[in-house]
Amino acid sequence: MGARYAVAVLLALMGVVPARAAAQFRGRGSGLLQGPIEAGLRTGRDFENHAWSLGGQLRIPVRKNVELRPSADLFFPKHGSTGWQANGDAALRLGQGGGLYAGGGIAFVHLGDRGTETGYNLFFGLSTAPPLARTKPFVEFRWTFLDETSPFRLAVGFSRVL
Repeated sequence: MGARYAVAVLLALMGVVPARAAAQFRGRGSGLLQGPIEAGLRTGRDFENHAWSLGGQLRIPVRKNVELRPSADLFFPKHGSTGWQANGDAALRLGQGGGLYAGGGIAFVHLGDRGTETGYNLFFGLSTAPPLARTKPFVEFRWTFLDETSPFRLAVGFSRVL
C-alpha cells in the first residue's frame, strides 16, 4: 500500500506542473516562474537503513536563486518492507552558475509498519551541467531528521527541462 501511495504522490506532483507555464517561459522574469520547470529521476543509498532508493523530483524556480523542489522516493531495504518518503523542499542556488545548491524542507516518511511520520530535510548538492543545458546531472547529500535519527543519503540523478 505504501509504495503505491508514494508512486501516486510522485505522479500527482508531476501532473500539476502546468505545461503552459513552462512553455510561456522564454525570457527570464516573466510571470511567477523565473526559469523553466524541470523534472527528473534519481537513485541513491540510505546508509543508516541499508536501503537503496529510487525517486523523482521537480525543480520549480520561483525567484532568481530560489527553487521549490517537491520530490518522492521509494526505499528498498536489504531486510524489511519497501518504504517511501515525500518531500516539500526549497533550495538556494549558490554562486554565479548556480551549480552548487543547499536547502531543506518537510519530509513525510513511511518505513515498514511504523506508520507515516513527519520530519525535516537538510541537503546540499552539485549540478555539473551548464545553466542553459536541457539535461542536468547532479549529486546530492541529504539528511532526513526523524525522531532522534538523521540518516544520511547520497543521491545521483538528472533533471530535464520540460
